[in-house]
Amino acid sequence: MTFSATEAAFEGFRVVRRRPLAIVFWALAYVIFVAAFFGLFAGPLATVMATTESLEGTQPSTQEIQALMQSWSGFMALALPLSLVLGAVLNAAVARSVLRPADKAFGYMRLGGDELRVLAVTLLLGIVFFAVTVLLFTVVGVVAGLAGQANTGVGILVGVLLGLGAAALLIWLAVRLSLAVPTTFYEKRISPFASFGLTKGHVLPLLGMAVIAFIMSMLVGILATIVALPVTMATGGLEQLAALDGQSTAQILQTAGAGLLAWGAINAIFSALQLAVIYAPFSAAYRELKGLPHE
Repeated sequence: MTFSATEAAFEGFRVVRRRPLAIVFWALAYVIFVAAFFGLFAGPLATVMATTESLEGTQPSTQEIQALMQSWSGFMALALPLSLVLGAVLNAAVARSVLRPADKAFGYMRLGGDELRVLAVTLLLGIVFFAVTVLLFTVVGVVAGLAGQANTGVGILVGVLLGLGAAALLIWLAVRLSLAVPTTFYEKRISPFASFGLTKGHVLPLLGMAVIAFIMSMLVGILATIVALPVTMATGGLEQLAALDGQSTAQILQTAGAGLLAWGAINAIFSALQLAVIYAPFSAAYRELKGLPHE
């Protein structure tokens, strides 16, 4: 089967046009997540922001950098699991909006087997990419180091060329695995590598589709920044948390809650739009390459 890269790239906008209420549900999910996020982690985030701000314009010591990294690592250890669950729910919702559009209740969002499988395949792909990236650039470093022992300039040139080759290989791998989520969702089985068969012979069209979708997502992000700018200037955005370091979560929310909620609501709406723009094309590509009907 074949597919049109440009047609698939605009699938996110078609999802919004067919079911604009889905964007409202997705934005609401983001707002609930942000509210819960700040309710649970406002204190640790304020500490990280304050520490980062205190190091701006200075030459931080090794101890200060280590303290910042420890604070940031602790914060991410708390926030990452919730982010992964939300991502799985929304990624499955986007796939459902394209592959099973009749199942539109609650903005296509569910919390069940589909979402668990999407979460599992996302984690597996993350592990694969991390391992391959570490392996590739370890090889690049070793080979460039050996070449540099004889001549520094040759070592740098070898490192640059091999680094570009490693980056190209990672992009190729990303494209070949790019249909793993829609495949897992539609076929109801965890199949991270089934995407290889579907994408064979379609790497360049899929890459072009991804580039178009990414550019459109960036444009949506720029629009979000423009719209959110007055709110950020009026409330201080996330930066105001630095001044609240050491206060309780209740005190932080009482002081900055209204501004953070307004900032979060605007960003939630545009994040939902970006979600549709960047992820829906891959489900559309899967549908076309599998020859599935347009429901």
